[in-house]
Amino acid sequence: MNIDVHCHFEQLPAELREKEIRRNIVAGVAVDYKSGEILLEYKKIYPNLMVCLGIHPEYPEKYGDYELVEKQIRENVSEISAIGEIGLPYFNLLEIEDMEKKADILKKAEIIFERFLKLAAELDLPVNLHCIEDSGEYAIRELEKYKIKKALFHWFEGDLSALEKIKGNGWNISVSPDVIYNKEYEKFVRNIPLEIITLESDGPWEYGGEIGIPSMTEKTADFLTKIYSKSKEEILEIANRNACVLFNIKND
Repeated sequence: MNIDVHCHFEQLPAELREKEIRRNIVAGVAVDYKSGEILLEYKKIYPNLMVCLGIHPEYPEKYGDYELVEKQIRENVSEISAIGEIGLPYFNLLEIEDMEKKADILKKAEIIFERFLKLAAELDLPVNLHCIEDSGEYAIRELEKYKIKKALFHWFEGDLSALEKIKGNGWNISVSPDVIYNKEYEKFVRNIPLEIITLESDGPWEYGGEIGIPSMTEKTADFLTKIYSKSKEEILEIANRNACVLFNIKND
């Protein structure tokens, strides 16, 4: 089976959830406590669902729920595959003109991020990250500080020095279907070493007017053949193998 390493599975329409989880292994990534509870319930129904619990950094109104989510993680540590989606805000800050408010949100986000990394180190769990553009370098320093062994930089796009450090630390980057439609993103993806890639949908985010679904990993792999000069099957094999190591998956 192919592996989608980053999908907001609980947000997919019911008919797509049923169809997609039978055909793929999916990392369902929480955005807050409530979505985490839904994913944990789905985990009881769908063996192919991997659950990641956390607080999405683009929702600062949820930062106050950290203790609740930490408790959720500790109580379900044997049922989850990673801590995530965690990281630092980017898009949210772009919409804020008040510099003092922006600085306050970023400071709170950094505190929450560090607490999640400390928890991941304690529980020896991978992290599923939202750390793009300038936040990449900061995230790398924090991951190194807490000696995080396994990390996924989802849909990462940043500078090449950060990319080298991600590779050097043995972490992974997931490529989204946006590579098919976004020329600027494609240019960046051309710099990502094949040996560290995984594939994601970030569903239900839309691409070319279509809802992102786990099966789009195959379409992405097909597009990547022209970048890596490998067959679709070879790219899927590498991406799936990396995902198995990252999340400790047995994919027979």
